[in-house]
Amino acid sequence: MTIEKFSTDFLDASPVVDRIPSSATLRFKIVKRLVDLSFSLLLLPVFILIACILFVLNPYLNRGRVMYSQKRVGQDGETFRIYKFRTMEGKNEESRFATEEQARIRRLGRFMRATRIDELPQILNVLMGQMSMVGPRPEQVKFFKQYTAAIPGYAARQQVRPGITGLAQLKYGYTSDEVGTARKLKWDLEYIRRSGFRLEFYIIAKTVVFVFQRLCNVDTKTKL
Repeated sequence: MTIEKFSTDFLDASPVVDRIPSSATLRFKIVKRLVDLSFSLLLLPVFILIACILFVLNPYLNRGRVMYSQKRVGQDGETFRIYKFRTMEGKNEESRFATEEQARIRRLGRFMRATRIDELPQILNVLMGQMSMVGPRPEQVKFFKQYTAAIPGYAARQQVRPGITGLAQLKYGYTSDEVGTARKLKWDLEYIRRSGFRLEFYIIAKTVVFVFQRLCNVDTKTKL
C-alpha cells in the first residue's frame, strides 16, 4: 500500500476548521480501541523489564528518575500527562524543543531516543484511554496554543486521540518550526479523513519495520 499523495481539498474549501469529515466507522473505532488495549497489554511486561533495567543503570549512566511526565494536549483539547523514559539529565520546567536540549542528553539517553525505547511508557497513556497506538502526536501546551493561533485548521487534529505513532511521523518525521508543523498537519488531517483498517495496518506495519531497523542499526556512538 502506498500513500505518497494526499488531497487537501477539504482544507482549501474551509481553511479554518475545528473538525473535518472522517471515514472512521463505529466498527473501526471499537476494533481500534481493542487493538490499542491488546498491544499495550502485550508490551506491558517489556515496559516493566526495561524500567527495572534502567533503574539499575541510571545511577551510573543517566542520574535521575527512570521516567518523567509532561503536560500534553489530547482529544478535544483536553490536557493530560504523557509518560516517557527520561533521556536527559537535570530538570527543565519550560516547554522546549528536543533539538534545544542536546547538551543534557547522555549516552544512555541517546541510545533510547535512537531506538525509540523512551516512548514505551506511553502504553500507560493508551491503557488509560488518553492516547492510541496510532494518531497525531500530542503537542506540548505552549506549542499547541502557538500553532493553533498561527496555522489554520490545526485544532482539527484534536478530534481523535493522539498516538504513539502516526502517518505524519512516518511521512515527515520530527520538526521544530511552524512550516514543518503545517506540513505535518496535512498528513495528520489526511489520516483522520481516511481512517480505516487498511491505513491503520499500514502505519503499524511501517512503524514495526522502522523500530526494528533502528534497533539493528543504532549508531556506534549511541551504543552502551
